[in-house]
Amino acid sequence: MRIFVTSDLHADFKENWELLENLDSIRHQGDALIVAGDVGHRLETIRATLGLLRSKFQRVFYMPGNHELWVRTEARDSIEKFNQVLDLCDELDVETRPARVGSYHIVPLFSWYDDSLDTGEPADPEELEGWGDFAFCTWPAGLGKVCDHFIEMNRSRVRAYDGPVISFSHFLPRRDLLPETNFLRFKGLPKVAGSDSLERQIRELGSQIHAFGHSHINCDRVIEGVRYVQNAVLYPKERLALRSAGRQFWKSGGPLLYLATG
Repeated sequence: MRIFVTSDLHADFKENWELLENLDSIRHQGDALIVAGDVGHRLETIRATLGLLRSKFQRVFYMPGNHELWVRTEARDSIEKFNQVLDLCDELDVETRPARVGSYHIVPLFSWYDDSLDTGEPADPEELEGWGDFAFCTWPAGLGKVCDHFIEMNRSRVRAYDGPVISFSHFLPRRDLLPETNFLRFKGLPKVAGSDSLERQIRELGSQIHAFGHSHINCDRVIEGVRYVQNAVLYPKERLALRSAGRQFWKSGGPLLYLATG
C-alpha cells in the first residue's frame, strides 16, 4: 500500500474542490492518504471533502487544522467543534488514531501553536492583527494554554512502536522549517506557526518521516535524520502567484506527495 500526503486543502474554494474531485477514482483504491489539516471551517465542507477522499483511497488519515476550529457565530466553542470533527471522522471511517499500514505505523499528532518558534529575528506582532484564529476561535474557560492542551492529548500516542513511524500534525515542529523572518511574506508567522514541544514528541517517537501543513511553504527536507514534508494544496491565489513567477508550488507536481510504501 502506497502512502501519500497532502494538506491545506481549503476545499471551500471551488478551484480546490475541483482539484480533489478530479483525482483519479481508480488509481488510489489500494493507497493510504494523510491529510494534515485545514480542509475548511464549515462542517459541511469537512464532511463532503473527507467523504470524497474516502471514496478514492482505501484509507484516509486526518488531523484537524486551525480552520476547522473556527466557530464564528456558532453556538459552541472550538473544543466542542474539534470533538465534533473527530466524531465525524469516526462516522466516515477516516482515521485519527495511530494505526499500522504495512510495515509503517502512522501516528497522527494533535497540535496548536505557541511563541516557541519565534526565535532569531523576532516576528512583527503588528502582522497578527488580522489573524483569523484570534477572531474565530473561542476557547472554554479554564482550558489553559491551548498548545499544551493538544500536546497533552498525544501522551498515549507517543510511545514505542514495533516498526518505522510516520507521524503527522497540522502545525510545524521546528523554526528551521520556515525561512528567516525577513524572507517571509507574512512576518508574524513564526508566532503562530507551531511549537517546539511537538518536535520533542516527534523525537521521542523516533519518527522517520513527519508530515505537516499550515505554513503553505512546501518542503521535503531531512533534518537530523527525520524527513519533514509539506505538500499543501494552497489557496488558488497563491498557486496563481507562484505560477506567474515561474515557480513550482507542489513538490510532486500535484496535490499528492508520495511518502512510502507500507
